[in-house]
Amino acid sequence: MTTADSTDQIPEFSITRTLDAPRDLVWRSWTDESELAQWLGPFGVTTDSVAFDVRAGGRYRYTMTNDETGEQFPTGGEFLEVLPQDRLVFTWGEPDTPVESAPVITLTFSPQGEQTELVLHLRGIAGHPGDGFVHDGWDEALTNLDRHLRGELPG
Repeated sequence: MTTADSTDQIPEFSITRTLDAPRDLVWRSWTDESELAQWLGPFGVTTDSVAFDVRAGGRYRYTMTNDETGEQFPTGGEFLEVLPQDRLVFTWGEPDTPVESAPVITLTFSPQGEQTELVLHLRGIAGHPGDGFVHDGWDEALTNLDRHLRGELPG
C-alpha cells in the first residue's frame, strides 16, 4: 500500500508492507549491519561498507554499487529517534547533508500476530509508484527485505 501526502507543502510518501516475520526479526534486519548488507537497496545494486550506530544521535553510512555500471551511491544520515522494535527515525541522503535540511524516514514496526506491519514514511522528497526513482527504489528495497526474511536472498 502506498499513499502520497501534501501536508504543509512538504513532499512525502508512505509505503506499508506486511512482512511474514516477527517484529524482533524485522527490527534486527534494519539495525544489524550484516543483515542490512544482504538486502538494503533496490534491485540491481549491491550494498557494501555498511556502518550503523543505532542510537539517537548516532550516524550511519552505506554505499550502494550498481551491479551493471559499478557506479557508487554513498548514503548516510543520523538517527533522530530509536525506540527498539517500535520506531526508527533517521535522516536520509548524502552522508554529509546537514540534519536540518535532510529528508527524514520514519519506520514504524507493528506486530500482527507472527507477522509485522512495517510503515516507511519519507518526508522531504516526492515519490509515487512508478516514479523510477525514490519511491520505486524504497519499494524494491522492501521487496528485498521481504525476500531476505523469507530466506530467498543469498547471504
